[in-house]
Amino acid sequence: MKGFRSATRQIGLIILALFLSIFCAVKDSRAQAREKTVIDGYISKQAAKEGAEEYEDARKVLRGDVNGDQKTDLVVLYTLEGFGGGNNYIQYLAIFLGKGNTFQYAANTAVGGKLRRDVDLKSISGSTINLDIKEYKKNDAACCPSKNGKVRYVFAAGKLREIK
Repeated sequence: MKGFRSATRQIGLIILALFLSIFCAVKDSRAQAREKTVIDGYISKQAAKEGAEEYEDARKVLRGDVNGDQKTDLVVLYTLEGFGGGNNYIQYLAIFLGKGNTFQYAANTAVGGKLRRDVDLKSISGSTINLDIKEYKKNDAACCPSKNGKVRYVFAAGKLREIK
């Protein structure tokens, strides 16, 4: 009888753990859907205003606390292309601050683009956003910057600025 109770208890714990993992997965997927809706809405408005469209496969989102309020914020690197029908593109960095169970756009800035530099969002450390870049050397083709580097941006006083 003692073994039966122990086995029943173990099965109960397994079922509880399974239930909690499913509950957390559903909760996380709902949160990600809300995040995506806020980000998509902002980027689509900006793209329409600039006569461009987002290259969504290049979008990268990281989570961290960039304003020091102990709430998760979103840092988004996204690319707009096709300005006026051409093949120009600009990479932007945007901040969405955590507000309750949603996010609110706070700031953005152009960080890269054709004939400027290519940018990859790597990490967040406090209010500092770390990016890997490829800059153009003198003889690089427009498609292919080749000089590796790193840059940092900070979110302060409601603005993004590059740290030199």
